[in-house]
Amino acid sequence: MLPIVEQLADCQTHAEREDWLMRCPDGVLGRDHMAIRRILQSVSLLAGIAYLEARVAAVNAVRLADGNLPQTVVLAVNVARIDLKIAARQGGCV
Repeated sequence: MLPIVEQLADCQTHAEREDWLMRCPDGVLGRDHMAIRRILQSVSLLAGIAYLEARVAAVNAVRLADGNLPQTVVLAVNVARIDLKIAARQGGCV
């Protein structure tokens, strides 16, 4: 694993994992999404997995003519972000 992914593995709380996911560059999420998914699965952070999937989907989504993402993609990322923040506050899974 790359050092940045090892940082996620070293996180002790869902709040730390949420912070890591929010700050992680899209390139790292895309390249290492399977390793990140395994780490999130091992700690049962289901909301983190949903957020990871939404971010990876957004990076790979076809853009509109103006270069923006479709609102359905933006909405999926925003809903997953909210769910992740709730899970981090609760210390559990959403």
